[in-house]
Amino acid sequence: MKQETIEDRKNLAMLKEVIQHVMPVNKLLGIEILKLKKGYAEVRVPFQEMFVGDFQRGLWHGGILASVADTTGGLVALSMAKPSDQVNTVDMRIDYLHGAIEADVYGEAELVKSGKRIILADVKLFQKHQKEPVVVARCAFSILRKQ
Repeated sequence: MKQETIEDRKNLAMLKEVIQHVMPVNKLLGIEILKLKKGYAEVRVPFQEMFVGDFQRGLWHGGILASVADTTGGLVALSMAKPSDQVNTVDMRIDYLHGAIEADVYGEAELVKSGKRIILADVKLFQKHQKEPVVVARCAFSILRKQ
C-alpha cells in the first residue's frame, strides 16, 4: 500500500470527525476512533446499560455488536475511498465467539481487498479481559467511485 499523503491525512481526519460526531447511530453508540489509517481502523465503544440483550447474564445484544463490526469495517472501506465516492455495506458474515460482558468493546479492522467495485475488510471485536475475540466478521462494501 502506498504511503499516505497530506490529502489522505486531511480526508482521514474529516472522516473521523463525521463518523464520531455527525452520524446519529454512532453518536448513540458512543464510538471513539482510536486509530485510523488507510486500510486499518481501531475503535472503542464504551459499555452502556441499554446495550444489554441477555439481561439474565448481562451480555451485549448481538445486533449492537453487529453495528460496531459494520462501522469498524466501514471505516476501513471509507479510508480507501475519496470523499466523493459512495460506500455502502453489501454483505457481512459474522461469528459470535463469546458473550460480551458489561464492559467496553474494542474493534479492529483490516483491509483484505480494495477492488474496482468491492472492498473487503476483516473485523475483530474484543474485550480487555478476553484473549480471544468476542466477534469476528468479514464485511463487504460496494464502492461507486466518482471521477
